[in-house]
Amino acid sequence: MTGHPLGRVVMVPAAQSLGGIAAIRSLGRAGYAVHAVAPTADALGLHSRFATATAVHPPLGSGAFDDWFTNYVARHSVELVMPGGGIAANGPGCLPRFAHMFPTSSDQRLLDLGESKFLLFEALLAAGGAAAANLPPCRLVDFAAIPAAAELESLGSPLFLKLDAVLAVPGTDAPAQVIRSGNATAAVADLARLAPDYRGALVQGFVPGQGAGVFLLRWNGRIIARMMHLRLHEMPHTGGASSLRMSWWHDAMMTDAIAKLEAIDWQGVAMVEYRWDPATDVFCLMEMNLRFWGSMHLALYAGADFPALLADAFFGKVPPAPVEGQRGVVCRHLVPFELGYLTSLLRDPDVRWTRKLAALGEAIVLTCDPRVRSDLLFPGDRGLFWRQLGSFLGLRT
Repeated sequence: MTGHPLGRVVMVPAAQSLGGIAAIRSLGRAGYAVHAVAPTADALGLHSRFATATAVHPPLGSGAFDDWFTNYVARHSVELVMPGGGIAANGPGCLPRFAHMFPTSSDQRLLDLGESKFLLFEALLAAGGAAAANLPPCRLVDFAAIPAAAELESLGSPLFLKLDAVLAVPGTDAPAQVIRSGNATAAVADLARLAPDYRGALVQGFVPGQGAGVFLLRWNGRIIARMMHLRLHEMPHTGGASSLRMSWWHDAMMTDAIAKLEAIDWQGVAMVEYRWDPATDVFCLMEMNLRFWGSMHLALYAGADFPALLADAFFGKVPPAPVEGQRGVVCRHLVPFELGYLTSLLRDPDVRWTRKLAALGEAIVLTCDPRVRSDLLFPGDRGLFWRQLGSFLGLRT
């Protein structure tokens, strides 16, 4: 590990998440002094060899957290705070006072777009043009006027009701959630049931295909890092978290993602998620993650070091040309995601035995292939993989 660039001290929250762990490793490898923090002591990233210091913080939004954060930043001369785990420029309590320390847009409206699919789609539709292109069949529903079933039938079936915590009715503490409704009639009934807890919902039709994502870093109006990935496995196998993915490229999708970030004038990192149908080459936006994402390790292995590049940009060091990740790199999260993918497929009675047998063979091939990278089995920090495996098996670590 090299010396800390200009003595810079960076706090990385959400050390329990894959995105947080990737940020710790990226920044530590680049020579920053990384202070990894998490809400519980069992957070995996607190054991990373790339962390200079670690801490467990009080519950977010409490007075104890405000005191802890204010004192910690001053005591350790923290200059930059990476957003994650609710610690962001639009977070609760004291956090907005430290907005100048976060490497993102500081506009509250823009920050809310990262927490709300409803507000994001509303902003893109309002912008029109390229920003409103390649959206799935959808409707923005104001709970003050729930539509009739006939008004939703054009979206097809099944329907997905996407609800955001930021649009919860004050005092309800309703969580962000996605509810599957079999048809328009069922969707209207679900909306009526949910109306007391939320102010609005995004109702979205089914989109075929596989998951794809565009990774971007936009700073001062420029794209300074970019790459893409294609989801090969998801956990569960019917759709969910990315467990196996490959760096990839699709010109039109990249252009679309950049146009959407430009339309909202976002600054910082973003992972723009799509559903892509290889049979028709049609793709539709699913959501934007305006923070570090779970498959960040793929970017590190592919040479697009987003966390370190973001910190460098924050401190005034911007590459002259966009950094692009190498294509064709394969990376997986073995425990528990890939095991979860395989288990869900084997237990599914609707999956033919031939596919199950092929999946078992594929799992063996992937495990034996040295070209397939692992999220946690990271060079210089492999202990996190064994710690996670021990925890999964119920062993003391």
